[in-house]
Amino acid sequence: MGVVVRQSIASSIISYLGVLIGYVNLLYLYPRFLEMEQVGLLRTIQDAAILFAPFAQMGVAQSLIRFYPQYREQDAAARSFLSLMLLLAGAGFTVFTIICLFFESTFLNYFSERASAISQYGSWIFWLTLILLLQNVFEAYSRSLLKTILPNLLRDVVVRLLFGILVWCYFRGWLSFPQFIASTVLANGAAVLILLLALWRSKNLYFTWPLRGIGTAGIQTIVRYSIFTFAGTAGAIIVGKIDSMMVAGLLGLAANGIYTTAFYMATVIEIPKRALGQIAMPLIARAFEKKDLNDILTIYQKTALNQLIIGALLLIGVWANLDAIFSLMPKGAEYAAGKYVVLLVGVGKLVDMFFGPSSEIIVLSRYYAFNIVLMVLLAVLVIVLNNLFIPVYGIEGAALSAALTLAVFNFVKFVFIQGKLRMQPFTAATVKVTLIATLTVVLNLLLPPLPWILVDIIYRSAILTVFFGGFIFFSNVSPEANALVTNGLAIFGLRKHRQQ
Repeated sequence: MGVVVRQSIASSIISYLGVLIGYVNLLYLYPRFLEMEQVGLLRTIQDAAILFAPFAQMGVAQSLIRFYPQYREQDAAARSFLSLMLLLAGAGFTVFTIICLFFESTFLNYFSERASAISQYGSWIFWLTLILLLQNVFEAYSRSLLKTILPNLLRDVVVRLLFGILVWCYFRGWLSFPQFIASTVLANGAAVLILLLALWRSKNLYFTWPLRGIGTAGIQTIVRYSIFTFAGTAGAIIVGKIDSMMVAGLLGLAANGIYTTAFYMATVIEIPKRALGQIAMPLIARAFEKKDLNDILTIYQKTALNQLIIGALLLIGVWANLDAIFSLMPKGAEYAAGKYVVLLVGVGKLVDMFFGPSSEIIVLSRYYAFNIVLMVLLAVLVIVLNNLFIPVYGIEGAALSAALTLAVFNFVKFVFIQGKLRMQPFTAATVKVTLIATLTVVLNLLLPPLPWILVDIIYRSAILTVFFGGFIFFSNVSPEANALVTNGLAIFGLRKHRQQ
């Protein structure tokens, strides 16, 4: 877990810096400088491209992580591997383009009644999909090399900084709104170019032809795995992004502006999951390659526990200060309509973290085909639930659908892994962390509100963090968390470094 902890710390710092920038963009700059419909339009374009990207890449990113450990020590094969992945991604994008030509009008017609402005930006959705496809492939390649810091920095910090600058330029009148939308797409493209340059300068970027060292059987195995995992990955994105599309189509762009803003406020909870998962996935792949199930179990349980600790603290902190956050936002009274979206989505994200890296384990195991069945069923479930709940409960119905789908998704994965691999993520420490989190929620209810908003946020957050963190530390439920705190204190000379 040493590599996981070290790089996940750096990735988490970058991710939270990105969240801070994202919060400034979404909770201050966007509400102040854009109309609610414009915010909804921007997020709909972005979410549509995120939704389409896995269909375009056809599972290539997952195959890259899964099979690169087999070829990394073979010079000829390692040099050919990335070229093969790009060829497969190109084939997938070609198929995607053909499908788009046939179904473009059907897609745009879905938004014609309540979100007709989407039709003016269909081409930018297409180009953003291509950019995200390349970003996913090269980020997966970088993660396979255990280099996660630069991809995270580009995606989470650089792109969001550019978005903030661009919305300021739009406010100043230096960009029209269509130019602003186009510039946000180009900002993602700039991040991909920087990553490519970094890989090339580190001599890790190879494009070779003909392919050597992989063999026909190897290529067939990779293609088969890509096709199988494609459905699973696409299903996961459908579960995560279709709600935004359906809110825009059923309720309009303004409603989607509120929903996606509230949804983003809750995503701060899952950042540790992304940071840990990016490092844990290649390590799980290598453990499967060595058939070391004990190593996988260790990663499974430690990752789940540490995700639960930080996720629970963050959810409590967000909910405790949510009213204050809305009161500080421009147009906060309007965006406060998404208050319970934050809670429902946050609980769903915490449940997802509670069950640990189960998706990664299934995808990287010999049972990866199960992911197809699971994801197809869940995609159908979330679409059905959205159609049932959104007309009745509005944006809260979309949030409820997302939370229920995540709960079902993780429970099924838990049962499957327990049945096939005889491992599960929970330990006695899981119960202790859950109890500590419950006591922290009770404490928040007992704390009196202060009349000064910023002071209330600071004092409430400090008390809850010290209470929760103190119990976690002194109960020693997570040696990794305790080591992190001890070494952090040592930086300020308050405690001796703990030897790793």
